[in-house]
Amino acid sequence: MATRGSKVDRSAKWVLGAPLIAFTAMFVVWPVAQGVQTGLYDFTLQNPEITFNGLENFRRVFSLPGFWDAVRFTALFAMVVTAVEAVLGFGLALLMNRRFPGKKLFFTALLLPIMIAPSLLGIMFRLLLNGDIGLAPAVLSALGLDISLFSPGTVVPLLIVLDVLQWTPFVFLIVYSGLQSFPTDVLEAAQIDGAGRLRTLTSLVIPIMKPVIAAAVFLRMIDAIRTFDVIYVLTAGGPGRTTTTLSIFIYKTAFESGDFGLAAAISTVVLLALLPLVPLVVRRIAQPEGSRS
Repeated sequence: MATRGSKVDRSAKWVLGAPLIAFTAMFVVWPVAQGVQTGLYDFTLQNPEITFNGLENFRRVFSLPGFWDAVRFTALFAMVVTAVEAVLGFGLALLMNRRFPGKKLFFTALLLPIMIAPSLLGIMFRLLLNGDIGLAPAVLSALGLDISLFSPGTVVPLLIVLDVLQWTPFVFLIVYSGLQSFPTDVLEAAQIDGAGRLRTLTSLVIPIMKPVIAAAVFLRMIDAIRTFDVIYVLTAGGPGRTTTTLSIFIYKTAFESGDFGLAAAISTVVLLALLPLVPLVVRRIAQPEGSRS
């Protein structure tokens, strides 16, 4: 009887999981497989005949002009914005996890940036920061500050600030959702024991919220690595290669240089570089707090 029950359970798992498996195969596995396959061919706009060239495209990736510049900028940009957004998002979640007048209005306003399409937000930023008609340069000029927002020295900090403004609400929303299910009895016990707010935060709230924070940081890090829309609309990767992310580099390789095989190889290399992070983060999120070393 137990064997029949276990078989039924296994069958039910496969039946219930079939839609997700089909979705993953159709929209994740198949496109990735197609990308890997394309990277094995000499597939360019200049050469109408698609020929197999093995691992040649993958060998060329690491000697491409600008590839390592894109890697360095993407890594720096992703780490900085993720760290800042994690801190600000956690702080905003703590602030909003209480009752105060105007909370609903503030909550709605806080989520507005992630409700706008990134490309549209990039256009809005472009108009706001335009040197001729933009509001921000006009304000800086009125204050007597002669600052070119898109010069090599200021464009990277500018892009970091804009990304933080856009995506901090994403981290906030995830952490705030976790705080809503936080065990209140733990906080009550801490209050009875006389623990202050700082001690409660560092000894209870942060350790218990670690899986939620790790999930938010991981999702934000991956999204920051693949950033394209806003930066491309604002700078197109310039000036020079100063703000060229890996996504922009791949885009230019495919649609400006016309080398689709090489662009697919770069995408595959980036995917393989990021893939080992997934099981580490998933293990960190799923592992109970008490069993962590």
